[in-house]
Amino acid sequence: MNLTESFLKIALIGGDPVLYVLVLMSVVMVAIIVERFITIKHIESNLMSYDPLTLKLLLEKRLGILATFGNNAPFIGLFGTVLGVIKAFHSLGTSTEFGVRVVMTGISEALVATAMGLFVAIPSVIAYNYFVRKIKTLLLIYEAKKGLPLQTEE
Repeated sequence: MNLTESFLKIALIGGDPVLYVLVLMSVVMVAIIVERFITIKHIESNLMSYDPLTLKLLLEKRLGILATFGNNAPFIGLFGTVLGVIKAFHSLGTSTEFGVRVVMTGISEALVATAMGLFVAIPSVIAYNYFVRKIKTLLLIYEAKKGLPLQTEE
């Protein structure tokens, strides 16, 4: 068995494992978004009781995960789609029946992975952008009330 056949054997598993990864990512994403909303509301009500370093660390916690999901979920979905298309064409090539139905069924199932990737990425990016803006606002308020020099980043 050569290298191409080895990879083909793995690819013929299809996009299902990728969909499981994307479902897991969506659950983690929702959990982080809910946790960040609750935490930021709590921090907002006690804003002045934090020292600057602790405040910044608490506000920015887990935002990297949302950014990573937002950037990579579409690629993971695309990977699942490619695997599904490979499987669909392989099924067409090995099938005794030839027709549009064989290919279209496989391709439509493969495209579910792309849709799922976008389903994870879009809310992740929206939440990330919202939280970054909220954090900048809270830090600006904190610095103004503490009489600290205002940071002008970005």
